Amino acid sequence: MSGTGNSPARWWRGRGAWLLALAWTWLLPGWLSAAGSAPVVEIEIPVFTGGYGLGFFEETARRYEARRPGVRINLYGDPRIADKVRIRAIGRDFPDATDAALLWPNLIEAGEVVDLTPWLEGPNWEGDARWADTFLPGVLERWRVGEGVYGVPFAHAVICIFYNKRQFAEHGWTVPRTWDELFALAEKMRAAGVAPFSFPGVYLRYGDFFLRAAHYNLVGRAGYDAYNRLEPGTRSDPRFVRAAAVLQRLATECFLEGYEGMTHTAAQLAFIEGRAAMTVSGSWFVSEMRGKLPPDFELGQFNFPVFEDGVADPDDLQTGSGYYFVFSRSRHVAETVDFFRFLTSRERAIAFARQLDSPAAVRGIPAEAFSPLMADTAAMIARSRGSYGQPPGSVAYTALVEQAMTDLRHRLMSGQFTPEAFARELEAAAQAVRERAEGPPRVEVRHPWAGGGLIAVLSALWVAVGYAGWRRARRRRAGNAGGGAGSGVWLGRLHGGWAAGFVGPAWLLFAGLVLLPGLGSFLWAFSRWDALNPREWIGLHHFGWLLFESDIFWQALGNNLFVMIVPALVVVPLALFFAALIHRGVGGANLFRACFLFPNILGGVAATLIWLNIFDPAAGIANNLLVSAGRMLEALTGPWWLTGWLESFENFAWLGQERLYWALIPIYIWLTVGFNLVLYLAAMQGIDAQYYEAAEIDGASPLVQFFRITLPMIREVLAISIVFILIGGLNTFELIWLLTAQDPASGSHVLATWMVSTLFREFAVGRATAIAVVMFLLVLAGVAAVLAFSRREEAVA
Repeated sequence: MSGTGNSPARWWRGRGAWLLALAWTWLLPGWLSAAGSAPVVEIEIPVFTGGYGLGFFEETARRYEARRPGVRINLYGDPRIADKVRIRAIGRDFPDATDAALLWPNLIEAGEVVDLTPWLEGPNWEGDARWADTFLPGVLERWRVGEGVYGVPFAHAVICIFYNKRQFAEHGWTVPRTWDELFALAEKMRAAGVAPFSFPGVYLRYGDFFLRAAHYNLVGRAGYDAYNRLEPGTRSDPRFVRAAAVLQRLATECFLEGYEGMTHTAAQLAFIEGRAAMTVSGSWFVSEMRGKLPPDFELGQFNFPVFEDGVADPDDLQTGSGYYFVFSRSRHVAETVDFFRFLTSRERAIAFARQLDSPAAVRGIPAEAFSPLMADTAAMIARSRGSYGQPPGSVAYTALVEQAMTDLRHRLMSGQFTPEAFARELEAAAQAVRERAEGPPRVEVRHPWAGGGLIAVLSALWVAVGYAGWRRARRRRAGNAGGGAGSGVWLGRLHGGWAAGFVGPAWLLFAGLVLLPGLGSFLWAFSRWDALNPREWIGLHHFGWLLFESDIFWQALGNNLFVMIVPALVVVPLALFFAALIHRGVGGANLFRACFLFPNILGGVAATLIWLNIFDPAAGIANNLLVSAGRMLEALTGPWWLTGWLESFENFAWLGQERLYWALIPIYIWLTVGFNLVLYLAAMQGIDAQYYEAAEIDGASPLVQFFRITLPMIREVLAISIVFILIGGLNTFELIWLLTAQDPASGSHVLATWMVSTLFREFAVGRATAIAVVMFLLVLAGVAAVLAFSRREEAVA
């Protein structure tokens, strides 16, 4: 017994020394290496990869690391990187630097961005010039705020008009110099059966390229800067009205038919295929089209036309550089700025031009660095002495003004507004933004009946739900008192201790992860806060503004109601019909199930992208099938109203703003019929077959059996599906967000897209939280009402 007890000691004396020696041999080199080497500085830089990809920037990071062995660049990105960085910005979890599209004016004002002036006054990477002097004219001015410069430009997109030189030569067309010459050329193109311009109407903001060019040419640098400072009268100026008239004429006379539903890719394809003679884009177009242009395609570019009485230099270019910003919370500011000095060196700028065939915002790139496809752009850059564009740092481009421009731009381009009305409304929107910035929070009552009515309806609904619950509880207590526990209906209450043991851990977890954070964020709805500066308590102001002043709230709520009601009127009957067929044993039932459930496997984003292509005006399946059916029918029966109606879908813009929500109906049918079918079929298969046998004996037809037996027996499941439809309708987001290219007009918003835009574009956390609270109350009230009034009144013995 004693020998057994001492065996571990003997084992340790025999083998413990060997184990210690082995551990020491393994750990010692690592300790010596760590002690003898300097700590590695890691710099995190998330980047936007749209247009240029990530390869060049990763190569640049590796080359920099070779020159600075003590620094590691963690550079990553994707086309939607801005959405991820915005979330981090709200939580004050900043990377070292980024070029993501954030609300930079707010961040600069809050002191979260580094002023780069001290480094710009120092040497460039090569050490042969002042760093600020190595950039193209005017590009540093975009992010000059006060005496500081906060953005480092690199990728330099030149916005211009692209055309097919071969097509121009074949028709004898010449590049226009003035807007009058452009419109005369457009008439010749239409006469030749070619549309003057392809245009991505899903991204209507591309229209600002034309508006900006015409306006800048008429008012010059001083007038353009005044416009961007939101100075009174700059939008009602007759020169701005003239610029708006140019955009309207282009949209109504020169754009390819059906442009309203065209995506960026579809517009490019129409241009490459020769269906349009010109298109507007940035110099990233060449990089995107690399390897996709036909061998005989001779791509050319020319600057925007000018007015005969224009005052600006006709060689000034409209540009849109990609800017990098360094966060002041970075622990490695000097190292991060040093990396950007390397990125903007002549060596890397020339490599960028050669690899991606795109210009950089750096001087000294030789023309031979570009391919022949970019020769015209290189020549324009060489001639240019100035540039202009959308100034991101200006108050004119705060989210509120952008939303007004989004709404009014569509009305101008569709011909609903005259240029004068467009300018007048935009001036009023700018005035409202100025007043809001200058004055205290206030609510202008514009929807008294609608706001009061919604409050009354919700209050009445909650009273009715509470009353129904009280009645059910009273009946249950009466049944328990009369029938006793032995009836089998009432099993008695679970003892408090046992209940806490079963439910308590899950409830605590749910409360800690969901309820408490939810209640904390609920308080944000009573404050004005941009997630950067201190909160300001404003009470019920946000709720009053939503219900009684905001037009967008009521438009978005109406769109939510449309999504809840209109598709459901088709989806529920269809799902019931197919479920009843399968339940009755129709042939091919398994095939039906697979086909209807397939869309649910894809998910909302993938399904939306599929329907974007289906609804393409020129190449989409929807229009081609309808037009082909019309032509076939006309060949068989001759022309009549139906054939004309079907053929009218040629180049039809399903995703135009006026038709967007009606276009959702087939998408919702495709996405939701399968899910509801499974719900209804599962409920039908749980019905006792004896009911149907008895009904058949009584001579009831299948239709009578469906309405007298099936529907009443699946009423609870039907109520659950309606709850899902209510929740889904109020939480609609993906479809609208993607179909409107992440930039919905006010009339296209639903509450969820508006909340996201308010939170991540305006950084208006308090108002976005108020929208979320209203959505929560609406969902809760709707679900409670459906469940309360769809339950059976059970008789408790």
